[in-house]
Amino acid sequence: MQKKGMNMGRATWVFIAVATCTAGCTPTYRVHVNTYSDLAEPLSRTAPIYVAADPNAQNPILRKQIASKIRDLLEGNGHNPVEKAQTGAYALTFEVGIDSQRVVDYAPVYGPFAGYYYHGRHRGRFGWGFGYETYVPYIDTVYTHWLKMRLYAATEASRQADADEVSQPPEGKMVWLGEATLGTGNPEVREAVNYLLAACLEYFGADTREWVAVAIRKDDPRILGITAE
Repeated sequence: MQKKGMNMGRATWVFIAVATCTAGCTPTYRVHVNTYSDLAEPLSRTAPIYVAADPNAQNPILRKQIASKIRDLLEGNGHNPVEKAQTGAYALTFEVGIDSQRVVDYAPVYGPFAGYYYHGRHRGRFGWGFGYETYVPYIDTVYTHWLKMRLYAATEASRQADADEVSQPPEGKMVWLGEATLGTGNPEVREAVNYLLAACLEYFGADTREWVAVAIRKDDPRILGITAE
């Protein structure tokens, strides 16, 4: 939930967020997606797709976990992911990363005020209300998680090489590219990547022609499917 200091203080928003979630609110993540396609025709659902994970990455364990989630999402969308590079008509690669920045903002601090006013000679009335008196600065760290996916039409040469043994991009023509970003207050990439993958693969093989926003709830079946133990 984004902070909004236009009508109430930051502490009030936090209280409302906690109270709402306690009452059964399901968090929704807003993912921004942009995809490009150079496919001459819609991607065949039966076309075998190999998901390549770079074994020389800084965190090869995480890479394998992400590759497994991609295969699960592809299969759930009716596509045909395969385990071996030699059997793939297409190769799908991915990159994930995170950028952070500190943001300074100002939140209004509300305080009660009271006063008297008189009507007539002896009759007085008491009036009171709430109004902000000042703005207090606060610093937040915003984490922007990003995902980039590329789909290549495999060539005969790329099928001969096992992509698990090389770290170079697969040979062949890139026919689709997908980008996704998600801003959160949490640096944990293992959670954010679930929403990035689900949103980006929603437009797998398609061309959005511009950035689009995709709202994904935490209880989305796709998210539950790739996070289940």
